[in-house]
Amino acid sequence: MEVEYRSFLQSPRVWDTIRDPQKVGYILKEYVHNNGLFLKENPYKLELQILQTTPEGKMLLRLDPEQVNEEGEITVYKTLSKHMEIGFKVESINQEEGVIVCTPEYVRIAKDGRIMPRIEGLQGKVVAHRFHMLKKEQDSTKVLGTSGQILLTDLHKNILAEYPYSRLVFPVGRELSVEQELAKRSGKIIFAKEAFSLEPLSKEEANGFDILDLKKELEEELLLEDRMKAFRLGKVQSFAVYPIYYKDPLGPKLVALGYAETKDRTLDPAILKKYSELEEVFNERIEDSNTLDLDVRQNVINASEGGILLEVTESQLVESFLHKPFFTADLTFKMQAPLRFAFKIRHISQVGEIYLVGAEIVGSNDAKANMTLLKKNLSFIKSV
Repeated sequence: MEVEYRSFLQSPRVWDTIRDPQKVGYILKEYVHNNGLFLKENPYKLELQILQTTPEGKMLLRLDPEQVNEEGEITVYKTLSKHMEIGFKVESINQEEGVIVCTPEYVRIAKDGRIMPRIEGLQGKVVAHRFHMLKKEQDSTKVLGTSGQILLTDLHKNILAEYPYSRLVFPVGRELSVEQELAKRSGKIIFAKEAFSLEPLSKEEANGFDILDLKKELEEELLLEDRMKAFRLGKVQSFAVYPIYYKDPLGPKLVALGYAETKDRTLDPAILKKYSELEEVFNERIEDSNTLDLDVRQNVINASEGGILLEVTESQLVESFLHKPFFTADLTFKMQAPLRFAFKIRHISQVGEIYLVGAEIVGSNDAKANMTLLKKNLSFIKSV
C-alpha cells in the first residue's frame, strides 16, 4: 500500500557539499557504517542495508526498486553529531531480488550540528497537550476598521497624559498634510525638532529610530520653501509623525499616524519611544484576540533537550502551525507533572493522515526548573 508523503515546511540548512570521489569514499568508509542509514522523504523511515561495496566504490543496496526516482537517483541520510545526506546515481536494478547497484555522487553535511541527541521510542510515554497558538484566519479588516481605531484610541490615552498635544490620524479617506503623506508613503518616522530649520536629529537623539531626512525630501520634491512658509505662518515649532502598523503575517498594514505638534516648546524625541510602545502593545492585543487554546493530546515520537518531534492528528493544530510556526504546549511524561514550553516549528511533513512536526524549544514559563526536569525525564527514559 502506497502512503503519500508531503513536505510543507523545512527550515533551510546550510551545507558543506563534497563531490571529490576520494573524499566521498573516505566519508562513507569511516562514518557511514551499515546502520542508521535512511531513505530521505520516506513515510516509513526506511532503513537501508548496504550489502556490499565494490573495489570501484559502487554499493549494492537492498531497496524496493519503486523507491528510485524518475532520474534514477536516491538520497539517503544519517544523523550523527551533524546531519548528513548522500546522493547516489543508480546504475542497475535487480527487480526480483530488490537490489540496486549505485554510485555515490556527493555527500553534504549540515554546518550546524545537533545540539543534543534525540531519545527515540517515546510514543505512549510522552504527550503534548494544552496547545496555545494563533487561529488560522485573522480578520485584518476589523483591525484596520473601527475595532482597531477604538483600541488604538484607548491605548493612546497613556501618551496624552504626558504629551497632551499628541493625536492619532487615521489615514483612510482623509486628506493628509504633506509630511503625513510622506510618512505614509515611505513608512518612515518624521521628526522636526526645529520646524524653522528642519535640521535632522543627531544619531544620539534619534536613538536607533529610522527617521526620514525631511529637509532633503522636501527639497527633492521642490516643496521646501512652501512648507517652511507654512510652518512659520502656523507658528509650528516642532512636530513628529510616526506610522503605526498592524504586523499582519501577510505583510505590515498602516493603521494610523501618531502626530504631535507644538507651538510654544521643543518636542522631546522621547515621544517616539512612546509611539513605538503603543504600536507594540496594539499588536500584542490583536494577537491575543486571535489566539486559540486547544487541549488535545498528541504523541511525542522523539525528543531532546533542544526540541521534539510530534505526531499531529488534530486538523486545527495543523492549520495553525502552517499559518504561523509558533506555539506553546505542555509536555507530560508518564506519571510526571506537565512542563510548559514555547516552541518554534522547524519542519512539517505529512505521512498519510498523520503530520510529523519538528519543533525547537525556544522558551518556558520557568526555564531553569523545566529544562532541568526535561533533562532528568529524558535521561530516565534512556536508561530503562
